[in-house]
Amino acid sequence: MKLILSLVAFLVISTSSFARSYGPAGCGLGNMVLEGQSGLVMNVLAATLNGSSGNQTFGMTSGTSNCEVDERTKVSSVVFIEANRVALANDIARGNGETLASLGKIYGCNNQARMNAELQKNYGAIFTADSSAEQINQKITGVITSNKVCI
Repeated sequence: MKLILSLVAFLVISTSSFARSYGPAGCGLGNMVLEGQSGLVMNVLAATLNGSSGNQTFGMTSGTSNCEVDERTKVSSVVFIEANRVALANDIARGNGETLASLGKIYGCNNQARMNAELQKNYGAIFTADSSAEQINQKITGVITSNKVCI
């Protein structure tokens, strides 16, 4: 039964993967852990790991987990903030994290550490109880621009 479920997961994930350079299992945690391995068994393991960790979709939209951001799938910062609002708020409060790193890539920031520090300092001004994703985006853009963080 587990083998059948693994094969089904492999087929579903491999057919939805648009990044041919990653092999049938696609990018994600499975690709990172089993990098350089080939064959049916390794591809099934990679696809299963991608599916069970649930990080492949996030990696494809954010450019993390060995996934490349394709211009056809690149998300706007507002859409990203809306979809990841809680995780982003937590990462900004801490001053680091995968969601914050992904936001830096979306903004094209070349100084991630400085961006993290500036956003952390301005956390209270960025996140208010009734702020929309658009307002949060405008506040983040303002902090980045006024402090010349991502130049």
